[in-house]
Amino acid sequence: MNEIERTQQRTRSYWFSDGIAELVGGIAMALVGFLMVASERTGVDMLATMALLAMILLFPASAQLVRLMKDRITHTRTGYVKYPRPTMSKRRKIIILSLLISVASAVFVALWGGEYTLDGGVGKVFFVGAGTGMAVAFAVRAVRLRLPRLFASAVVLAAMTTASGFADFGFVEGMGLLLAVLGSTSVITGGVTLAIYISRHPKAPLETL
Repeated sequence: MNEIERTQQRTRSYWFSDGIAELVGGIAMALVGFLMVASERTGVDMLATMALLAMILLFPASAQLVRLMKDRITHTRTGYVKYPRPTMSKRRKIIILSLLISVASAVFVALWGGEYTLDGGVGKVFFVGAGTGMAVAFAVRAVRLRLPRLFASAVVLAAMTTASGFADFGFVEGMGLLLAVLGSTSVITGGVTLAIYISRHPKAPLETL
C-alpha cells in the first residue's frame, strides 16, 4: 500500500470514527425492516407501502442528517476532512456480484421448480444471497478500514441469513428481518462509538472577550 492509498484509508476511517453514519443509517434500516416484517405478520398492506415510502424518503434524508450531525458534533471537535467517494469499491463489487448470483440462482430455481413468486424458494434465494453479500461486504470494510466493530454487523448478518435460510420466510419478511437486525446492530455500535467519541473529544469552550 502506497502513501496515497494509506491517506485515503485514514480519511475513510475518519468518516466512521464518530459512529454517526452507523447510528443514523441503522435507525433508517431498522424502521424499514420492522415495517416490512409487520406487514407480513399482520397482513396489513399499508405497512408495506409505508416501508416503501420510508425507503424512498428516509435513506436520502439520513445522508443529509449525517452531514448535519457531523457539522454540529464532529467537525467542531476534530475538524473537517473531505470523504473520498470511490467510483467502484470492492464492497460495492461484492454486493453487485452477490445480487447477480442471487438473481441467477432464483431464475434457476424458478425454471427448475416451476415457482415464479417471491413467497417460496425463489424469494428465499434472493434474500439469502443478499444477506450473504452484505455480510461479506461488511467484513471486507472492517478489514480495509481497520474497524473491528463492523465485524459485529458481518457476524450478525451471517447468522441471521443462515437462520433465515432454514426458516419459513418469504422474500419480504426475510429481507425485513435482515434490515431490522442489521439496523438494530448498527444503532448499538454507532451509539456506543458516538458516546466514546464525544467523551474523548469534548467540545472546546467558547472564548469570551
